[in-house]
Amino acid sequence: MRLAPLSVTDAEVARFKTFGFLHLRGVQNDVVPVISDAFANFPVVGRQGRAGVARIAERSEVLQKVLLADGRCPRLARRLLGSDVTYIGGDGVRYDGATYWHRDGNHRALRLLKIVQYLEPLGSGTGALRIIPGTHRRDGSWDTFAAELENPLHFLGMENTEVPAFAVESTPGDLIAFDPHSYHASFGGSDRRRQTTTTYAAAPESAETRRELLRLNSQWRTR
Repeated sequence: MRLAPLSVTDAEVARFKTFGFLHLRGVQNDVVPVISDAFANFPVVGRQGRAGVARIAERSEVLQKVLLADGRCPRLARRLLGSDVTYIGGDGVRYDGATYWHRDGNHRALRLLKIVQYLEPLGSGTGALRIIPGTHRRDGSWDTFAAELENPLHFLGMENTEVPAFAVESTPGDLIAFDPHSYHASFGGSDRRRQTTTTYAAAPESAETRRELLRLNSQWRTR
């Protein structure tokens, strides 16, 4: 399978660094049927609201090619993180409910990129990924917002859906690349909202970064 090229402009890199996410429209239109078929070949397991296939890309020869080989996702990760990258892991997930405001981990030094693809069109009221821009900046005051975002009704007098955020409305074939330390959520999704993810880490530059990378890799190996 020959993959179409992917290019990212300097302005797009700047947007990612500023806001913590980048939406690339239609860059994988050519492989949506392949990804959808591969997803259907695996039984999904898990709790109510979230069922999935752990490490789905490694379990499918086709997905290894379209998600992990030297194609668009790894090149995108290297471009946005500005360094060589290490593949951490990825899942295939089917959601049937809301995912509330959260971050994926709390690494103090490790720089990560999560690339998400949805297999259904999603709008702000039908399960689109919502991101609070700028909350990927871990050296800022956002770290103090954990309690408020875990229970915005109690602390802020707002429903989860009222928290100011950007809804990344997408169609199959789009890539959404974001720093998983950003606060993100989704609301209103159907019972067939399918998602594939791949996560990459920037090349470690310090002893602390190497320790965090080792711990993260260990966590993924047990999934």
